[in-house]
Amino acid sequence: MMRRLLLLAFLVGAAAAHGQAPFSHATPQSIYADSRGLFDRALYAPAAEGFSEVLQKVDAQTDLAEQAAFFKAICSVRLLNRDAGDQVLAFLDAYPSTARRKEAVLEMAEYSFNRRRYGDARDWLRLLDGIYLPKSERAEVQFKLGYSHFLLEEYDLARPQLAAAKATKYPIAASAQYYYGHIAYLDTNDVTAMENLEPLQNHEEFGMVVPYYLAQIYARQGLDDKLLKLGESLLKNATAKRTPEIAKLIGQSLFKKKRYPEALPYLAMHRDLGGKMSSDDYYQLGVVNAQTGHYKEAIQALNKISNNAGQVSEFGLYLLADCYVKEGQMEEALSAFKAVSEIAKDPVILEESAFQAAKLTYKSSSPFGDAIDMFKRFLSDFPQTEHRREANEYLANLYITSKDYGRAMEAIVQTGMGTMAMREAYQRVAYFRAVEFFQVSDWSGAQEYFTKSLGYPQNLTFVALSHFWLGELAYRKGDAQEALAQFESFLKTPGSYTLTERPTALYNKAYCLYKLDRLEDASAAFRVYLQDAKSTDRKIEDATLRLADLYFLLGKHALAQEYYDKSVRLDPKGRYAAYATYQQALCMGLVGKDVQKMEVLQRLSTSSNEQDAYGGKYSSEALFELANTHLRRGENVQAEHDFLAYIRMVPGSERARRAALNMAIAQRNDERFDAAIATFQEIVKKYPGTPEAREAITTARSVYDEANRIDDYLTWVQGIDFAQVRASELDSVAYMSAYDKYASSKFDEAMAGFDRYMKRFPDGFFTVKANHYAGESARRLNKADEALGYFRKVTQAPVGEHHINAWTWILRISSARKNADEMLIAAESVLALSDDASLLREANVAMMRGHQALKHWEVAYGYSEVVAADERNSPEVRTEAKANVARNALTLALGNRVRTASFLPSWGENGLTPTERDWVTKSLAAY
Repeated sequence: MMRRLLLLAFLVGAAAAHGQAPFSHATPQSIYADSRGLFDRALYAPAAEGFSEVLQKVDAQTDLAEQAAFFKAICSVRLLNRDAGDQVLAFLDAYPSTARRKEAVLEMAEYSFNRRRYGDARDWLRLLDGIYLPKSERAEVQFKLGYSHFLLEEYDLARPQLAAAKATKYPIAASAQYYYGHIAYLDTNDVTAMENLEPLQNHEEFGMVVPYYLAQIYARQGLDDKLLKLGESLLKNATAKRTPEIAKLIGQSLFKKKRYPEALPYLAMHRDLGGKMSSDDYYQLGVVNAQTGHYKEAIQALNKISNNAGQVSEFGLYLLADCYVKEGQMEEALSAFKAVSEIAKDPVILEESAFQAAKLTYKSSSPFGDAIDMFKRFLSDFPQTEHRREANEYLANLYITSKDYGRAMEAIVQTGMGTMAMREAYQRVAYFRAVEFFQVSDWSGAQEYFTKSLGYPQNLTFVALSHFWLGELAYRKGDAQEALAQFESFLKTPGSYTLTERPTALYNKAYCLYKLDRLEDASAAFRVYLQDAKSTDRKIEDATLRLADLYFLLGKHALAQEYYDKSVRLDPKGRYAAYATYQQALCMGLVGKDVQKMEVLQRLSTSSNEQDAYGGKYSSEALFELANTHLRRGENVQAEHDFLAYIRMVPGSERARRAALNMAIAQRNDERFDAAIATFQEIVKKYPGTPEAREAITTARSVYDEANRIDDYLTWVQGIDFAQVRASELDSVAYMSAYDKYASSKFDEAMAGFDRYMKRFPDGFFTVKANHYAGESARRLNKADEALGYFRKVTQAPVGEHHINAWTWILRISSARKNADEMLIAAESVLALSDDASLLREANVAMMRGHQALKHWEVAYGYSEVVAADERNSPEVRTEAKANVARNALTLALGNRVRTASFLPSWGENGLTPTERDWVTKSLAAY
């Protein structure tokens, strides 16, 4: 019993200790009040249970339920429940207009922010947009939102939030300013970064880190004085991790100011404390060591520079080589100078390294090795160098005992050109050195030394020979202008007349002129050569043929024939005899000797020569030209025969296709149209897709047309795959065939052609034009009925260029036939479409007559007045119109009209009945 009492007392005490009363017998309001008490004492778990019981007992739409739901969600947040966010969102969804919205969102945002869930914090803080917040609270929200964006690396979104927060006067502004400046630092917007970070150097929270960033910014901006002022204090307070980087910044600033002794310990500290070393860092360390006389240390640093470091590599290697020299390590220095001379882009470094490398090579154990080439290359690469004299002195020492031409020349130059003997020696040695180059096909070397020989024109023989060989070099390089100048200089040099090179110079000069298209001069030069050359000169045959070619090109066909004949006579069985004979025949034709031309061509076409340079080509060419000559002379049957013989001689050649085409033309010229058409068809079938086949298709059209077989042509062309003739092209061909006949005033054939076109292409592009010109053809043949039919079809199409003409002739034909109904339709159309004054007068007359004939008195009266009033109408027409006015006015009992009486006196009584005359008399009296 005692144990039960003790247990009961314990339970009661426990209940009292927790401040809970049994909820089962309480009202919702009392449960809510008890739960609020627990909430206020931070007893969130039991409070949440009480709020849940309240929500079970009351309507969800009551204020009590809203408050219970709010505090239940807040309990979940403060208990760090995983579903806290979901509960807050559920509350906001259930009560979208709740006054507790701001508190709920701030609670959740604070919860996410404090737990470093910045993505969630950002999203909750964004829900406060549009909700009123006190300024201090708004500043804190802006900072936290900006800070969340910052840590999420959403800098563009962070920047405006932090800017707004730092513009306030609340404590949070300093933090916002720091992170705003930090973003500017990351963006390398250094001016903005300095504006925001410099005021925070002594800030309680940020004062330790801000100077580090400022040092980086000062370094980037080149503000060395500011960096040095800040650096010492920064270095004293720096962490072990940041000390190397700060030491580097200080050292670099001192390096830029060339305070090398002061920079050395800082740059060494950066390296010794484990700072990351780049090529730039090793270069700066090497420089300060070299400048302070620590060459071994400089060598160690400079050897670690990467060869891919650009300009740093160049300066570093050069400085390394210099340090090796100062340490007496000459082989290493030479290697370094050579290396830098191969990669350097800086002109000063390039020149100095090349010169120092050459000097060190000279001082090595093999002075006749690479030193010569290095000094020559140096002087070639740097012609304006200040070391030129010194380099030449080194070369003089190398070449002084040499006996080959190249080295001898250098020795002579170094000795000096003050005496005539030395200048003459230089001329001779340079010439023979050039000959050496020429013999090994080194054209540029030969040209260089021939030119050098000309620089000292002591001996005229060497002057002439240098010009001659320079001409040869220029001609081989394709520079005919330069070659011509050199050959002419040779020929003008005194003493050249006796040299064996003279005939060749004349021959080469002629070819230069030929290459330069100076044909008249070239022909004269070849004639001079032929007069000067010995009979044994093997170039005579070529010169004779070239002279003939030149006369041919100049249109001097009689002279060309003469020299072609000489060429053949020089060697009748020679390699170019067939060509010369063929050209001779062409010249005969050009001077009107067709008979002789054909005789020569006939002989050539049946001849053969195993030595012919063209493999017998000109036998077939002669036959083709013979056929062409017959064709031009109108000897079509013989032309056809020869073209056929040519095809059989060279059936697979391109010319065979052309010969077949010319055969068809010969047949057409003899008006053997069916034979020509058959030949055209055979060409298309045998040589599909070739230019000749396409030309056959085009040319055949006129032959079909002349044979009145244009429909056959259209059918044939449509069956040719490669012709790729569009329907519109066939349409055009059929139409143009008929139109050509119309244009040639062959109106019967034109009508038939247009009818065939419209039958074949009922909806053709030219249907309206075809009806129009068919109508015109019929009209000119006085076939009025047929013309009227065609013109009516024109008017049934949409209005176009031929409508006015069609309506005009419908009007005229119907007027002549006194068909009043059609005449009125046509006249109205002319009036509507035309702006031609004469056609309009003609239409008005037709309207008057048509309505008069149909007894439309009122309308006829109106048109009669218009016609009568137009003085450009003939007197007869105006008299007719005035009579109609009088008759119609009397018929309509219009009485006296001023507009009628005003013109009655001009025509009197002609054509009126007695009653009408009486009416006129009364009208005049009244008027």
